[in-house]
Amino acid sequence: MIPLLDVWSSSPLSDLSTVEIVLLSSLAFGVAYVSGMVGMALGVVRFPLLIAFGISVPIAAGVNLAVSVVTAVTSGLEHWKNHRIAFRVVLLIGVPSFIGAFFGSLASDSIRAWILLSIITLVLLWSGLVALARALRTRHTEKGRDESIQVPLPSTRRLILEMTVGFLIGVLGGAVGLVLGTVRMPALVNVLKLHPAIAIGTNTIIGLLVGASGFVGKLINGDVDILLIALLGTTGMVGSYLGARRTGQMNTNNLRLAIGIVLIIVAPFMGVRAAIEFPN
Repeated sequence: MIPLLDVWSSSPLSDLSTVEIVLLSSLAFGVAYVSGMVGMALGVVRFPLLIAFGISVPIAAGVNLAVSVVTAVTSGLEHWKNHRIAFRVVLLIGVPSFIGAFFGSLASDSIRAWILLSIITLVLLWSGLVALARALRTRHTEKGRDESIQVPLPSTRRLILEMTVGFLIGVLGGAVGLVLGTVRMPALVNVLKLHPAIAIGTNTIIGLLVGASGFVGKLINGDVDILLIALLGTTGMVGSYLGARRTGQMNTNNLRLAIGIVLIIVAPFMGVRAAIEFPN
């Protein structure tokens, strides 16, 4: 059994002051709250925060995946209880995403990552603006109306579309090394035409599965820190649960508005990642 003192001394937390630990925990709570509310893991936001607090890149990546997984568990349970998950879509997008990620990772050496990341940045900006515009337009033209929450019927054409979307996002994610829940969300809403609440719950579960598979690799490589995961995972689980509860209290327009705002905020983070990768 490893002495508790040894675990603490080997943890990045031992290098942080009490104020820094409280601040990091609070920021993790806030990211998880928004994540649970809009159904996106937001690891692209959490990761640079960890780096900013002096956490090494390998450990930050492992902790980020672990926190994404545990926060998706609590928010996913809340979405499941309130029937906001389309399990057919989880299956038909999740499985092709795994396959696509494999092929994307194989092709990553022959594809310029900064080009793909730049495209993702533009897609996020455009999708965010479209979501904002639609929410504001609907608010002014159809005040008081709300869409019924339902999953479109599984026609052959739709099944093929769902599988194709999942595969393409998987290829893109595998090529750039990201889960891409932020790209999956506008695809669920704008391409597959899911109700925003259903898209949020469904994206949460897909992100949980993809994140868990990625964390296994980090665990095998030893790129994890138990104390950091315990701290940020605990605050994150509370935040994601409260955020998921907030989803059920918002109407369609406000959900679409929240998704649009988050996509626009996340886009610059992806843009910075593209700049770092340039000209590779």
